[in-house]
Amino acid sequence: MSITASAPHIVKQLEQFYSELGMAQVERLSDIYADDIEFIDPLHHLHGLQDLRSYFEHLLQNTSQCHFEFHSRLIAEGEFSLTWQMQFAHPKLGNGRILSLDGISHLKFNDKIYYHRDYYDVSAMLHDHIPVIGWLSKKLKNGLAQ
Repeated sequence: MSITASAPHIVKQLEQFYSELGMAQVERLSDIYADDIEFIDPLHHLHGLQDLRSYFEHLLQNTSQCHFEFHSRLIAEGEFSLTWQMQFAHPKLGNGRILSLDGISHLKFNDKIYYHRDYYDVSAMLHDHIPVIGWLSKKLKNGLAQ
């Protein structure tokens, strides 16, 4: 099967994995990610499947809910990008209520995904929902926008 022909399958697998992210999905990481996965987001730079597994285990221990809704897809030879909205709840952010975060992921693959990079606004995820810091972050953003 060519890389282009396998693209829709790997995209679908990834979307299913993240649609209801939970500990059960962590056990399936090796179904979609290569052993030498490089995973990058604004807060982390991970190498290898074991580091990625530890990352997800820690993430899910600290969130009461986490799932993604996918919007647009751009598929090319050996790579694809997805826009998404993550909805999550964390007891220390936003008083534990469900928060939303928009982002985009760029992924590269052969048989499995070997490169995954997420882009999102860290302040929208963290700073805006912490007392005092959230107020200051919003004030700075509003001031810069004028």
